[in-house]
Amino acid sequence: MKNNRSTQENTTVHPSSSLIQVVRPDIIVLSGIAELDRLCGGFKAGELTLIDGNSCLIAALPDHLCVNTYRTFHSETIYIDAGMRANPYQIARYARLLELDQREVLQNVLMSRAFTVYQLSTILQELLEPLIQNHSPRTLLIGMLPALYQDPELSRREAQTLLSQDLAKIQQLTATYHLITVCTNLDAMPLSPSKGLGKTLYDRVNEIVRIKQFEQSISLELVKGQKRTSIPSDTHGQLHLEAFGMVN
Repeated sequence: MKNNRSTQENTTVHPSSSLIQVVRPDIIVLSGIAELDRLCGGFKAGELTLIDGNSCLIAALPDHLCVNTYRTFHSETIYIDAGMRANPYQIARYARLLELDQREVLQNVLMSRAFTVYQLSTILQELLEPLIQNHSPRTLLIGMLPALYQDPELSRREAQTLLSQDLAKIQQLTATYHLITVCTNLDAMPLSPSKGLGKTLYDRVNEIVRIKQFEQSISLELVKGQKRTSIPSDTHGQLHLEAFGMVN
């Protein structure tokens, strides 16, 4: 397997000590959207980020992160699809835009699909860590994470308990294996940060990127970092909205 995790290390020698401090730069993967990458500085290893909102950009972000992970690290991505939105053809399309070998990129995406909340919980609690140990991925993606916990046949208490347990596992794996972990939620109504599943997610993640679609623009907000920007709907720059198939 092709996997390159090497990063440049700088060393600092303190004049009053013989100790050498090793300073490692952040390990990041970019989304490929200039405005989003300027806002958040890329997605960082060891951190859990939630992408929440109503913009169709959110559905395409995991595809872009799969490709950019391969392009940056020649590393595999684990992509858990909890919302029936993963599309290998879109991953291949984006790889082609970046002039990468589509087959190689797809061979470096390990995709798993959950159809029920119990399947998702089993993947996260029992199957994910052995997969990480066997493949040493750089990036972990969980598409539409909250969707299955909102099953009307699931009691609110059970949904909350399962989500809390699964988030704790995701956090532990992210820290232990220094993963770049990104979860998405795409809904007409964004999650409430003050109650229910939304509060649990907002409290437990390192950062929330809220992406809202408006008629003339897309709003990007870094919730915990308290920064925001926007993308005009008529943007025609490198890897902006047209890369997502949103403009002609």
